[in-house]
Amino acid sequence: MAKRTQGAKIALLNAKLEIEKTEFDSKININNPDQMKLFLDEEEHMLREMVDKISESGANFVFCEKSIDDIALHFLSKKGISAIKNVSSGDMEKLAKATGAKVVASVKDLTSSSLGEAKVIEESKIGDDKLTYVRDAKNPMAVTIVLRGGTEHVVDEAERSLHDALCVVRDAIEDAKIVA
Repeated sequence: MAKRTQGAKIALLNAKLEIEKTEFDSKININNPDQMKLFLDEEEHMLREMVDKISESGANFVFCEKSIDDIALHFLSKKGISAIKNVSSGDMEKLAKATGAKVVASVKDLTSSSLGEAKVIEESKIGDDKLTYVRDAKNPMAVTIVLRGGTEHVVDEAERSLHDALCVVRDAIEDAKIVA
């Protein structure tokens, strides 16, 4: 997957990009290798159809709340579509607000009108963590502030100080008065 996507058209999916397993126990009798190949080819075909539907919508970046099959990731990558799986529902809501995208429950419901936009989506590594930044979104009403420190105590103190500063700014804006 690309580490940086310019002019992102963002799809937000609340669906698995993998073959659904049956809800009941089933048994498949395969008597020769050709039957196994047909079975695997059909699974691949179904995944390819899902990826084609995403591509037809015009999306070049997918945030998925659930899992994505490795084969589907391969097909997405071949089409130049980046994807992030297992995104929390809270983050999906924030992404929807910031980018103007709609969270879609099925790949079949994905259309160009349900896509959101951002100028850049990039992945960067800070310490051991990989962070994904969505920059210059359509409606950037959500932001993230990354705090780091040498010890947990330093981080806690920085977080408390930042919280206090944000509260002061909020009060000054709401009251429209300050004391010098």
